[in-house]
Amino acid sequence: MIENKKTSRTFRRFLALALTFGLVAGCGGASETANKSEPGPESKSEPATESRPVIAVTYSVLGDIVSQLVGDNATVTVVIPDGQDPHDFQPSAKDVETMSNAALVVSNGLEFEEGLEKVIENIADSGGDIFMAGEHITVRKTEKGDDHGHGEDDDDHAEGEEGDDHGDSEGDHHHGGGDPHIWLSPATMLEMLPALTAALSDAAGADLSEAERVLTAQLEELDKQVATIIDGLDECKLVSGHDEMGYFADRYGCEMIGAIIPSFTTTSEATAGELADLKKQVEKNNVPAIFTGLGTSADIANQLATELGVKAVTLSTHYLDGSANYQEFILRMVRQISEALS
Repeated sequence: MIENKKTSRTFRRFLALALTFGLVAGCGGASETANKSEPGPESKSEPATESRPVIAVTYSVLGDIVSQLVGDNATVTVVIPDGQDPHDFQPSAKDVETMSNAALVVSNGLEFEEGLEKVIENIADSGGDIFMAGEHITVRKTEKGDDHGHGEDDDDHAEGEEGDDHGDSEGDHHHGGGDPHIWLSPATMLEMLPALTAALSDAAGADLSEAERVLTAQLEELDKQVATIIDGLDECKLVSGHDEMGYFADRYGCEMIGAIIPSFTTTSEATAGELADLKKQVEKNNVPAIFTGLGTSADIANQLATELGVKAVTLSTHYLDGSANYQEFILRMVRQISEALS
């Protein structure tokens, strides 16, 4: 019986790889070039062993949460190298094979890993196990066309609802699946932690309840630390590289003034009119700093900051960037925000 199950799973994985390879081949040299950079040690990738199942995780921040839960019970492999933009990453054939052969694929979902969506869909259709974190949290949504204003009046949250298909027209950038940047709020990560632990326990064949208890306590403490730091500011008004700080702002009482790219994805671009509107909002609200990062043009950010007479501060919001773990990653970001706004 066990042997038949293994054979069936092997066949499904082979089928997923075959179905996806045509897609990957179309990406050609760009995919291969993207994967030549070596992932840092924070990617938590380890050589697979026959005795341990492999858990494939799409990006490093989520990969660290998975690693803290599974410990030595599984090998955690991060697909997107640390430092590459998850929004526009394209997988190689090797990446597809790794994901197809994994006991479990853990992804963010909510259209975050745009280049991996078809791969994940094919694996799921072939009977592979997929966990999407975005399916287990209260999803932040914004009104269609509401590109810059995400302040106090924006309470358009809905759990488990499908968003409208917003299309790709000018000034209409947001993804229909809602805001994918769930990891920037420890409270949101806590919300999906029980479901993630259950999925990992099944894949690893181990009881991870104690690891969940420890990590829950640590994330609850982290949430308090972040709140204390932000509460110490006179006011918290945020301008970000793209629309990525919504969960953070909602949780800690910050006001989103706008974003250089008014979209949930860095694959979009801002129009001249949108940038002009952003400048007016920054001036009107006396915002002291513009935060930017991966996927946002440094030239545009610096030009805006110079014209407005404010600071341009680079944040690492999408990858660990040398942080030892998720907790350190969040605290570093928050301290940068606090220092820039003080």
